[in-house]
Amino acid sequence: MFSVVIALTIAAVIGYTAQVTGLCMVRGVNDWIRGRRLRLTAILMAGFWIYLFTPLMVYQNHSFLAVYPFHWSIPLGGFVFGLGAAINGACSISTATRLSSGDLRMVLTMLGWLAGWVVLIMADVEPDPRRTTYQLGFLPWFAVASLVLASILVYWKFHYRWRMWSGIMVVGIFAGALFLYEPAWSPSDFVRDAGLNLMTAASPPPSFLRALILFTMLLGMTVGAWRFGRFRWVLPADGETGKHLGGGVLMGAGSALALGGNDFQLLLALPALSLASMSALAGMLAGIWLGIRKPWKDRGLLSWRS
Repeated sequence: MFSVVIALTIAAVIGYTAQVTGLCMVRGVNDWIRGRRLRLTAILMAGFWIYLFTPLMVYQNHSFLAVYPFHWSIPLGGFVFGLGAAINGACSISTATRLSSGDLRMVLTMLGWLAGWVVLIMADVEPDPRRTTYQLGFLPWFAVASLVLASILVYWKFHYRWRMWSGIMVVGIFAGALFLYEPAWSPSDFVRDAGLNLMTAASPPPSFLRALILFTMLLGMTVGAWRFGRFRWVLPADGETGKHLGGGVLMGAGSALALGGNDFQLLLALPALSLASMSALAGMLAGIWLGIRKPWKDRGLLSWRS
């Protein structure tokens, strides 16, 4: 029981911190285009904080990092996901933060995500490469040393951005701790397993604990929105239903092809530095970059909200 309370507390901290720091790959790419590159750098490095728990992983013989062989569908899926996230104006994590802030348009995104993922699975398009066990080696020690040095540099040279950097760092550290307890806690994993259960009774639904972790994380996001005056109800305006529903369908289909959304890729797959995870994230960044380019906005096809 004590361990469950700790896990739920960690989930609440992840949700609260993700809300107040503006953790979003779409926002990170948008900042990068404008010459502000620290946010995206922090997001891409967040998952590597999991290596702080290397002694526990070794002690428990508990390697849960995702390593898949490269498949052509993985970068394609990443690109489709990124394009959908740009159209939606939010990636998987920030879809949850915006929903927790009262933005009901994100309900359409989540419905589209579930539909896109389930349709691809039913069409038997989703790749099924064999997952291999990740061998830790020397990467954890190099990664932790690099992260600590980078954090010192940010505090010293970019002190005015330290709050954002440290907040994303906290998300990475606490996400790593939560993976030790429940490796399948991420929102995209929950959506995938819920979809599989809807599609076939042979697939078990997400456990009650996973649902409770997700609920607690959303609760933490809501508290963060209230705390900083960001909570306000937002309903879909004319023409926005198709935009968010369509963006969600692309995100769901892309997640199925890439074997996970950007939360899964950043926090659980990228730290292993497999070619599959790096190609998935490269595709996501390319899709987001294409989706938020100014010509799209000029045609009224996309709006982005910070």
